Amino acid sequence: MLGCLLGAASLVHGQTTERDSITWKADLTEAVVTGERQAVKAHNAMRVIRKMDLKDAAYASSQTLQDALRLQNGIRMSQDPALGAALTMNGLGGQNVKIMIDGVPLAGRLGDDIDLAQIRLDNIASIEIVEGPMAVEYGTNSLAGTIHLISKKGQGTGTSAEGSVRYESVGDYTQSAGLTWRGEGHTTTVQMSHHAFDGWSPSDPGVDWIQDFVADSGRVSDWNPKRQGQFSLTSRWTTKHWNLTPKVTVLGERIHNRGLPRSPYGTTAFDDVYHTTRWLPSFHAKRFGADGVQWDIVASWQRYERRKEAVVTDLTTLSQTPQSDAQQDTTRVLASMTRGTRHLALPGRWGGRLGWDAQHERYVSGRVEERRQDMLDAAAFGILSYSGRNAEGQVGLRQAWNSSFGSPLLPSANVLLKRGEHRVRASYARGFRAPTLKELHFRFVDINHLLFGNENLDAEASHYGEVSWTWAGQGWRLQGRGFVNSVEDQITLVDQLDGTFRYDNVEYFQAHGLGLQVGFNQPKWSVQSGFLVTGQRQGISTLVLPSKSLYTPEATFSGTWVASEHWRVNANAKIHGTRPRYVAGDSGGIEVAETEAYTLLDAQITYLRGPWSLNVGWNNLLDVTALNATTASGPHAGGTGWVAWGRSVALTLKYNLQRPSAS
Repeated sequence: MLGCLLGAASLVHGQTTERDSITWKADLTEAVVTGERQAVKAHNAMRVIRKMDLKDAAYASSQTLQDALRLQNGIRMSQDPALGAALTMNGLGGQNVKIMIDGVPLAGRLGDDIDLAQIRLDNIASIEIVEGPMAVEYGTNSLAGTIHLISKKGQGTGTSAEGSVRYESVGDYTQSAGLTWRGEGHTTTVQMSHHAFDGWSPSDPGVDWIQDFVADSGRVSDWNPKRQGQFSLTSRWTTKHWNLTPKVTVLGERIHNRGLPRSPYGTTAFDDVYHTTRWLPSFHAKRFGADGVQWDIVASWQRYERRKEAVVTDLTTLSQTPQSDAQQDTTRVLASMTRGTRHLALPGRWGGRLGWDAQHERYVSGRVEERRQDMLDAAAFGILSYSGRNAEGQVGLRQAWNSSFGSPLLPSANVLLKRGEHRVRASYARGFRAPTLKELHFRFVDINHLLFGNENLDAEASHYGEVSWTWAGQGWRLQGRGFVNSVEDQITLVDQLDGTFRYDNVEYFQAHGLGLQVGFNQPKWSVQSGFLVTGQRQGISTLVLPSKSLYTPEATFSGTWVASEHWRVNANAKIHGTRPRYVAGDSGGIEVAETEAYTLLDAQITYLRGPWSLNVGWNNLLDVTALNATTASGPHAGGTGWVAWGRSVALTLKYNLQRPSAS
């Protein structure tokens, strides 16, 4: 996008001098785009935006969104053998975190979460994180925050090719390749990757290769084996006033959940195979005028399908036969959206934005009423902004109409004060989360489950406030931040005391926190560190909970040393403090369960030579795998959760060839 903006700016305003061009590039090295009219340095953005440039050494071995986020403050990861990787942000997770790729929100959640291990970074240049709701611009599902992935833009001239192979000692393999060719006014990129993982358990050897199918108890893994394949095609066309970007991404995944050999002879086993496909075509159009971006329009159509295939495996012949129809399941989500923004230049220092946002979702499953449900959400929004020499501000309003529930009027306000290199920001936003089609219409009845949706659910609503201060100068960057997020009418499954469970609005939740980040950059080395303490207070209408807040501290550290032209060394660490939460005690009362503290530590060395690079990474050096939650009366039942597979070594070899154009 930055290359497109630079190109469009030169087309509109005529030729720029070499000095101007260099200044632009210097200003845009830390540019962000989420919620902004056009690219702007993060230091001058209206909101506090955390940018992760995937070219940085700290992210050199990241393959998926799960890898990139695992050491970020305020974010905690969890792993489910069947549902994949999920996150919480400042105490809220699941449906409350919006994940977008180039402005398109991802559909297809298992339970409440999008599997972060399915979001590959092969064609991603950077990740931007905004904490707190951005409901005026982006609508529902962002009470905790927004994670925005920005694709690579194929800058340069001529043709380029890249490829990589990666092996991790737990039995994890990835191969990827990409080709970009450029002509007059257009750039086209093809990217593809293949990933194979043979599963992992604590009993596995330190160096694990792809293993053959086993027919004894060793066939069961705590982390299930899987294979993934992804293909993307992106084309960017630039005219005098327009940038047009059609794109399509296709993902396929197969996860094998193997069961133990069955008694008495151990000749068969019950297995589940999960097949996932995700189609994501999109179209992005921007029109530029003399004053910058005038129109910004995005549209997409998504198809997400997850099929559970329950089979009986014969361990002598390895043949498979389906189990009963009741054990099979297919879930399909079809989602289409369009969002458009018209940027207005108003008299004086005033500006404005008017826009629309429309989304339609269809949920097809044997576990919803009538097997198919639809929801339509359409909204209009407006933002009025003021840009002065030492102060900027904006206010916004959004009004939506939804086919299934009432939508409140959503306001937001942001203020930015500038004095030298000091930046003070204050913001308020009212957010909401619409009930999902599953929460409204779910119906799952079998011998073990009686779960029902609720068509009378209200949307979750929140009030979010934040104040921050930032100073940058002489290589230093300091930032302090405080926030409060109060959520009403949280949706959860409620025991109806008759053997059934139903979704209902019964909870309130409040999170508040203080954070500090310190960074120092020099040409040869850089250090980044951060500290965050988050307090949480929760209530359930049917239970009496203590009113005090429960606090969780976190700290991060990242250091990079550029030893020479060819060598880079990097280390990353995150300290997770104990995480308290309320649970039902064995005697029926409410107790505080604490998840034990732990530290994740990674280190890596990168060697660069011409178009080649070799990265050697030591991951999870402290060998943290699963955690236990304890109460005053001892270990809490069901309190164990996976954090990471064990200590491992990863080798990544990359090749990038640039062939300049003949001109």
